[in-house]
Amino acid sequence: MRLIRIVDRYVFTEAFGLYAIGFSGFLGFLLINKLFLEAPRLLQPGMPAMAIITVVLLETPYFITLSLPIAVLFATLMSMGRLGKDNELMAMFTHGISLYRLFMPFFALSLASVIAAYATNEYLLTRAAATQQRIYAAHPIISKSEFSEPDPFITRLDNGDFVVASAFDKNQGRLTNVIYDDWGTKGSELVTAQNAFTVGKGLLMGVDMRAPAVVYDHQNQDGLYEYHRTEPTQSITLGADLKTQFTDMKTPQELSQTELAEQSKIKRQRGENLAVDLTDFHLRFSGPFASLAFALVAMPLSLRAPRDERLLGLIWTFLLCLAYYVMYFTCKMMGYNALLPPWLAAWAMNIVFGVLSLGIFVSSRK
Repeated sequence: MRLIRIVDRYVFTEAFGLYAIGFSGFLGFLLINKLFLEAPRLLQPGMPAMAIITVVLLETPYFITLSLPIAVLFATLMSMGRLGKDNELMAMFTHGISLYRLFMPFFALSLASVIAAYATNEYLLTRAAATQQRIYAAHPIISKSEFSEPDPFITRLDNGDFVVASAFDKNQGRLTNVIYDDWGTKGSELVTAQNAFTVGKGLLMGVDMRAPAVVYDHQNQDGLYEYHRTEPTQSITLGADLKTQFTDMKTPQELSQTELAEQSKIKRQRGENLAVDLTDFHLRFSGPFASLAFALVAMPLSLRAPRDERLLGLIWTFLLCLAYYVMYFTCKMMGYNALLPPWLAAWAMNIVFGVLSLGIFVSSRK
């Protein structure tokens, strides 16, 4: 037992030094790369440079969640490679220390990274995202891309009405290219307008003589509207203040897991698509476990490396990171677009790496 404790302390110390190097190196690379990508806007006249730099620095918590798993992977591959190169692994196996027992220092390092990533996601990332949104609100120019378009707006109100718009300026309460449909609850009425404004718990559609509101009514048996008329303005009673109600909605990154679950319930009642929110909710749990997935694959895989190949650890680090994060972002987008169930989109890469590690462990030295 004394020998095992000594080995645990020795291996953990070896791995932790490389872990610190990998973490700081990759985190620094991500920050510098982000600043480099923002350089054209920083040098552009009229751009608020300090606001842009602040937004970039507020990406640090997100970059930490990416750097922690990669640091575990780098530390595991490089430390195991070094121990194997110097025949220290052979000495440990000769003294009865199994591969599974040798994994314990790496498991402790991975578990600490899982906890750190979860805490960063839950507390630091949410506050940083909220601060970013405030900066975007104060400097709208830095949140706009040359190719970006406003997100469409669609909601189902508590009374069953639907309001659809190509864009909703929540600060001014202005909707563009609006369609209001009472869904048959008030005499089958549908109203369209180029512009509309929220007025208390109602909606004032039209407000422009050149683009009046168009009112369709009297559906026939086929569900088609038989009549329509134009009105300079059309007042609609919604029973809800859209400006206040939807200004309170936040991005998933701004919310803790509990707050995200509560907001998802509200969106579900409105009939909104929850694919993005539910996928992000499950990623709050699955994302931190990337550290453990990497360690499980990396440790037995390092035993198969040639002992005199010093760069193989770096090559495996790059390849495994590439494979994991390609799966991560692919599954995330599939979850956002409801092509995969949210829980599967969030956990798929960890499941794949878990199965892969099991196969490597079984075929490795016992």
